[in-house]
Formats: sequence, C-alpha cells, structure tokens
Amino acid sequence: MLPVLMTLGGKGVAAANNYHKWTALQGLTVVGLSLCAASFTGSPTGFNVDLNDDGAAVISALAANTAGTPGEWRSTAMGGSVEPVQIARGSSVSIDINFSGGTTPSADYTLLVWHLPNAD
Repeated sequence: MLPVLMTLGGKGVAAANNYHKWTALQGLTVVGLSLCAASFTGSPTGFNVDLNDDGAAVISALAANTAGTPGEWRSTAMGGSVEPVQIARGSSVSIDINFSGGTTPSADYTLLVWHLPNAD
C-alpha cells in the first residue's frame, strides 16, 4: 500500500504549540515526516517540530536548522530505523513549532507527513 501525503506549511510562523491541529477522522500510521524551512527571520540557531497525539509528543524535535536543507524522520516502512507511529481514530493530532536562539525567530516552511490509513 502506498502512503498518503499530507502537506502542511506556514509563512512567517513564530513558535507555537498546536499550530496545526486536527481530529483524526480515521486511524492512521505515520511512516515519515520531512521538514524544510525555505527561510528564517530573527536568526534562530534551531528549528524543529513535534507531532502530538492527544497532547503527547509521539515524534519529537524533527529538526531542519538550515534553510533549504530538509530534516527527515523515516520509519522502517520508509527505509529508516524507527517504528511507525499509530494514531487512533478520534485522536487530536497537532504540530508544535519550536525555535531556539535568535530574536523573535520565525520561518517559512513546509512539513510533509506520510501516513497509511488504518482500517478501523
């Protein structure tokens, strides 16, 4: 089965918990994430995101600290070394945006989420 690709993005986004948030209308298995900042303002020294399931981080600190250089999280299903992450139908799924360093940092970025739908 081929994974479904969800594309999320932001322009000039500052640090924020639950910046992207939705309810899983169907269970899903996250098999990959890719984060890439097109540009930064405020000179941050670090940029990362967390994927949360009902408020708890299930994938933490996926970093993309250099503009134009993607950071990746790949499960074994995508040739990586970590186990896929199961998210149940009805879960509140959210993305936290995190920065370190800089003065009022923000980013223009794209986050790709590859997932398999669960038959629930």
